[in-house]
Amino acid sequence: MSTLETSPGAVSSVIRQRVSALEPTLAGICAYHLGFTGDHETGGKLTRAGLMTLAAEGLGLWPEDVRSPAVALELLHNSTLIHDDIIDADELRRGRPAAWQVFGAGPAILAGDALQALSLQMVVDDPGAGRAEIAAAFAEALRLVLAGQSRELTVRLGAGTGVAEYNQIVTEKTSALLECALVTPALRAGRPEPVRDALRGAGRHLGLAFQIANDVEDIWGDPAVTGKPVRGDLERRNPSFPVLAGLTAGNPAGERLRGLWAGDGTAAAYLAEMAALIEESGGRRAAEERSRRHLDEALDHLARAELDPAASAGLAALFNRVVHR
Repeated sequence: MSTLETSPGAVSSVIRQRVSALEPTLAGICAYHLGFTGDHETGGKLTRAGLMTLAAEGLGLWPEDVRSPAVALELLHNSTLIHDDIIDADELRRGRPAAWQVFGAGPAILAGDALQALSLQMVVDDPGAGRAEIAAAFAEALRLVLAGQSRELTVRLGAGTGVAEYNQIVTEKTSALLECALVTPALRAGRPEPVRDALRGAGRHLGLAFQIANDVEDIWGDPAVTGKPVRGDLERRNPSFPVLAGLTAGNPAGERLRGLWAGDGTAAAYLAEMAALIEESGGRRAAEERSRRHLDEALDHLARAELDPAASAGLAALFNRVVHR
């Protein structure tokens, strides 16, 4: 079997083991969020662990060489999902009630904090090569995620947000963990800075490509696929990329969109009209084109890392699946 086929089961097994050792109440909340318990057990896609494992393979490492940080990164990612659901008041996660809906906001916040602490503890305790550099990379990724989450709350206050602000938020909130996934194996393998920079760049652009595609999906996607109600960003007036492109299009549809955006309507028909105006103004097309451009940039950076060809091809395929799920 390939690394990508064998990695998820091993990573999931370690996640279950480490989470079960938490304080019992927190362990129960985390296990539910991770899809290990409940009427319909679900599991995350373990995308970041898959990226890290394939990058490791491309650098001549074994999956076991990065298993601990791969688990740690999945825990860190899931901590942000728990907190995000509370901040956004999202009631569903992966098609079932979010953890805060089941256990309450306070306990869910503590569960997210517990996953963060467990993640960093695993990185610090990992005896592998490059431990200090990897721990620093994780700490920096967490700092950036928190900065992006905070910044996102401030830009929701108005429609004057520009693409530069959007890119900064996404680079912090989404790309940071993907960069960490790809650069960690290079740190473990002691590869030079040009390789690290190439992998960081790949993660940065992959995050932007994914988030913009996700923004499109939020407005026009299928809830059965996303596991969340459609048009949540519009209801919250969160200026996603299609919205920003539509608001700044400078055409009649964009002007009408600006009027609706300034209103307080949240009914389904109101949001549907807003979505139609985003599409008419060219916001959807602009977002889809920008996402493709960032994916191409991510693949270009990946090629510069000079990984083993088979692993590089596997990563390129995974990049495409991440963006076009």
